[in-house]
Amino acid sequence: MRRVFSLLALFFLFGCAAEQEVVNYNNVYMERCLSTGMMAVGLDDDIRSDTGLPALDGMYLANVEPRSAAASAHLKAGDVLLQVGELEVYDKESFAKAFLEQEGKKSVTVKVWRKGGLFNFELPLTF
Repeated sequence: MRRVFSLLALFFLFGCAAEQEVVNYNNVYMERCLSTGMMAVGLDDDIRSDTGLPALDGMYLANVEPRSAAASAHLKAGDVLLQVGELEVYDKESFAKAFLEQEGKKSVTVKVWRKGGLFNFELPLTF
């Protein structure tokens, strides 16, 4: 009886694991960058050195496309995206997770560091 129970437990566990959706955060990251019109990259020492940014954890906006959702939210290249909604962003995975949390919403508040100050902007979500 114990062996049957163990086999059933293993079948249940592996069956449930097989049904779980695997999220490819790189794909989500790229989709959100394209849909919002911004190219965000994780801050590293080279970027901090080249730009004179302080030791922040965030995503550096390397590019903001004109007439994009990011541009309409007044985001600019050189900004550091710190937070999307209630979640901090600091790499591709945290960026993707933060945007996944916003699915179904029309906009989200983003927190940005710009030239020594913190600013909140309302980013329209177009995905």
